Amino acid sequence: MQIDKIEIIPIQIKLTEPFVISKGPLTHARNTVVKIYTKDGNYGIGECCPYRTIHGETQQGTVAAGKDLAQLLIGDDAREIRKLVKKIDKTLAGNASIKAAFDMALYDLNAKASGLPLYRYLQGDNDKKIYTDMTVSLLEKSKMARKARQFVDDGFPVLKVKLGETASKDIERIIAIRKEIGMELDLRIDANQGWNYYEASQALDGMAELNIQHCEAPLAAGDFIGREKLRAESPIPIMGDESVFSHQDAYRNLAIDAIDLINIKLGKSGGICHAMKIASIAQAAGVYCQVGSFSETRLGITALTHFAKAWDNIIYYDLDSPLMQSEDPILGGMVYQKDWEVTLDDTPGIGADFDPLFLNKFEKYLVE
Repeated sequence: MQIDKIEIIPIQIKLTEPFVISKGPLTHARNTVVKIYTKDGNYGIGECCPYRTIHGETQQGTVAAGKDLAQLLIGDDAREIRKLVKKIDKTLAGNASIKAAFDMALYDLNAKASGLPLYRYLQGDNDKKIYTDMTVSLLEKSKMARKARQFVDDGFPVLKVKLGETASKDIERIIAIRKEIGMELDLRIDANQGWNYYEASQALDGMAELNIQHCEAPLAAGDFIGREKLRAESPIPIMGDESVFSHQDAYRNLAIDAIDLINIKLGKSGGICHAMKIASIAQAAGVYCQVGSFSETRLGITALTHFAKAWDNIIYYDLDSPLMQSEDPILGGMVYQKDWEVTLDDTPGIGADFDPLFLNKFEKYLVE
């Protein structure tokens, strides 16, 4: 399984409508696809979706970094995933997004070679039931309430609500949503680092009786002191998201009791290899996790679903990014059932691939 060549393909998919968080709107999924080929002609495929406001990466940057990483791996044994990940990390600091695409392609390639679906290659099973939430963008409160009503009518079992402006306006947003949909359905909230400690404290206290399952990223990622204090006082569990890129981040936050939960994203951790370390640290600490996404297609979300099947302590699922895209260029892969259960079949590897006709619309960079 010697690596023979690697393709890097930047793609773009328009969203059905702008996706708005506290850091600004997103109109397109600008993702980067990586295909790793071995000398026998087989390949594994991965993708990433860089958010410049979160990763500090751009699509152009992922392509440039991807060319360097591809050159680094030519001639290596694709079976030695941990060795290759270590080599990549030693060569390039940060850049978790493009690293995740390479990691995903390596796991896809190896699971295919083993004849196993990725969840089984990761020593998971397919018995676990996984249901996705659906996300309400950060908008004017009446628009958010209407969106929430639409998603409830569509049958989603839980909603995630983007917040992160001021405490008073965000409380009003949740009250408006509750008036529209009632109190029964669980809500999750995500401030995307939009509050300071004072605003977060006010907001969470003001939402204490509004059936909020948990709050993601209430404070800036680097505000460990504020997050430790907030977590101790908050009536709503605090989930680490942008504050947990790595397993070291997970340990640091858990060691000081700064978070109750962890949101694992392959595009933050640098891929499956490191994401398993985060899940393991959380499991050792008795902490539940969520798997989340940026704006990946069904390919990236299929890989994430396989990963979630391998960990009992992953119990929350934010797998809705493909539902926001104007086209679905993926063949095979995970399926959204009518009740929003996300299911996988036993196709070896990730079990999903990009339609070649779709990829042919974009420039390809080949390293061999």
